[in-house]
Amino acid sequence: MKNPIKKLIVSLSFAFVTIFSMTGCALLKSLEKSCDVTFVGGDPFTTAHVTTFENGLTPHIPKSEIPVDHKFMGWTAYDPDTIHYSDRNFKDKYVEPDGIVRYDDIKNHVHNGKVTMHPLILHMDELPLNYLVVGWYAKTGTSGLAQAQINNWKNDLMNFLTNEVHATEEQLSKVVVRAYDGNVGTIGALINADGDVDIFLGAGPNLKSDGGVEYVARQSGISMGGKSRYIYQLSDDKSISKTVYDWCLTDAGHASLA
Repeated sequence: MKNPIKKLIVSLSFAFVTIFSMTGCALLKSLEKSCDVTFVGGDPFTTAHVTTFENGLTPHIPKSEIPVDHKFMGWTAYDPDTIHYSDRNFKDKYVEPDGIVRYDDIKNHVHNGKVTMHPLILHMDELPLNYLVVGWYAKTGTSGLAQAQINNWKNDLMNFLTNEVHATEEQLSKVVVRAYDGNVGTIGALINADGDVDIFLGAGPNLKSDGGVEYVARQSGISMGGKSRYIYQLSDDKSISKTVYDWCLTDAGHASLA
């Protein structure tokens, strides 16, 4: 014979869970705030529905639509003409490109449940940019590159910039050589997030297809640690990018990588 007390307890427990679930969902729903976001100038023209609990994705802008000597910083709900790098809390005024927009990012700009976001594009002269940024694939087993080779290669690079390009001391102080490790998807996301890499050493043919990294030019068949790898030119914002890329393809420009 079934225990009536046990049966009652089970029934009450089930009822309590059901009621709690219903009231809990209703409570969360009552706390939820939302808005429709329109991105003006995206590719394609894009909208997103953003709530307290659900983020939206920001659209992509092709390089071809960014003016020469300018940098696409991201998306802003402010008037982009009023934003400057020197502003206090500059980074709080826009959302990173190819990222996510949260309700809290734009809640102060919501009017009648809607927000319009514009691309924030600044002139290079306004930004504290490095003179040259070189990335390299630090997954040695794949790229063939290790820190010792990169150290030797950087010496060659600095000699080239000093003796052939006649770079100033200030420019030389703003040369950055940065390691990227992980699979292609990981390094691609990191490169895109940094947004300042001019040259990339040691990737394979899939930096764009699997890593999502756009490039200007590339060359295969470069010996690196006994492996045949690629050198990429990722940026054409600065003339030095093309100058260094062309040098990289010469024997002197990649001898230290072999």
